[in-house]
Amino acid sequence: MYVAPRPKLEDDPLFALRLAMLCVISFAAVQWIKPVLPALVVTLPIGLMAGQRKRFDPLLGIVAPLLFVALVWIMTLFVSATRELPLLMIAVTFWIFFGGFFLIRRTGSPIGILVIMAAALMSIMGLKSPSTLFYFRDGFTQGALLSLVAVPVLSWLIPPASSEVHRREVTLVADHRGRGSLIRAAVLLLLCFWLYAVMPASDMILAIGAIFVLVFPTRGQAVSEALQRSLATLYGTGAALLILGALSWNGHFAILLGLVALAGLAFGWRMMEGPQPSMVYQYGLSVCLALVAGALSSQSPAYAALMRVLLTGAGAISAALLVALLDRLLLEPKGVAMKAAAD
Repeated sequence: MYVAPRPKLEDDPLFALRLAMLCVISFAAVQWIKPVLPALVVTLPIGLMAGQRKRFDPLLGIVAPLLFVALVWIMTLFVSATRELPLLMIAVTFWIFFGGFFLIRRTGSPIGILVIMAAALMSIMGLKSPSTLFYFRDGFTQGALLSLVAVPVLSWLIPPASSEVHRREVTLVADHRGRGSLIRAAVLLLLCFWLYAVMPASDMILAIGAIFVLVFPTRGQAVSEALQRSLATLYGTGAALLILGALSWNGHFAILLGLVALAGLAFGWRMMEGPQPSMVYQYGLSVCLALVAGALSSQSPAYAALMRVLLTGAGAISAALLVALLDRLLLEPKGVAMKAAAD
C-alpha cells in the first residue's frame, strides 16, 4: 500500500504553517456548526492536508473526501436495512472487509482503506444505536465538506514551493493475497466486536488508529505501524494535556485557537525534521486535536485520553500481533514484495 513519505523542506517550506492554519479553521468551524461529534469534523481535514506532498493533489484533496462520504452513506443505508438481521449484516460486512483488504494487497489502492474504514465504523455504530449511526454519518459529511473548502483554499493561499506532481510508490504483496486478506478480515471482525463491547459511541472515532494498522500488507509492517501509533498516541496525549491544562487557567476561545495553531506548527515541523517517521507526528497531531475537540463536548478529557492509550495499546498492538501469528501459522513463506509506481 501507499505510505506518504516525509515532506521535504525544499519542496514545501510552509507545510507546517498550512497545517497550523487548518487547525485554527477546523476548530473555528466546530464552534460555528456545533456538531454532535466534533472530533470527526476536526480530524478528517487534518488527515487529508497532512497527506499532501508537493503540489496540491485533487485526488487526495477533493476526490477522496467525496468518495469517503459516498461510502459512509452507502454503509449507513446498508446497516439501517440489515440492523434487525445482525447475522446477515455481520456476514456481509466480513466480505466487505475481505474485498477492501484484497484490493489493497492486489493493487495498493487507497480506496480499499476507505472501504474498510467506512464498513467498520458504520457497522459498529449500527449495532450500538440507530441514532449514533446517523450522528456518525453527519459528522463525516461535515468533516468532508470542510475539507473540500479548506484544504484547496489553503493550498492556494499558502502554496508549496514545488510545482511537481508527487508520484506515489506502492508496495504490493507478491503472494497469499486471498488468504492474507481472509486473515485480516477475520481479525478486523474480532476487533469490531471488541470495540462494540468496550467503547462508547462518543469515543468510537478513536478506533480508527487500531483499525488502520491492519491495512498494511505484511505482518512486519503491521506490527511496526502498531508500535509507531502507540508512540504517536503518547505524543498526542501529552500535547492535548498541555493544551487542556493551559485552558484550565484561561479558557478563552482565542487562546484555544492559538494553542492548536502551535500544536499544528510543532507537529508539522517534526513531520519534516523529526527523528521518528513522519506518520508518527501526523497521527500524534490527530490524537491531540481529537482529544481537545472531545473536551469541548460532554465527555471527560481525562477519560478520553485514557481510552485512546488503552485502545492503541490493547487494540492495535494485539490485532497486529494476532495477524502476525496467523500469517506465520497459516501461510507459506512469502515471496519478495514488489514495487510499483502509481500516479
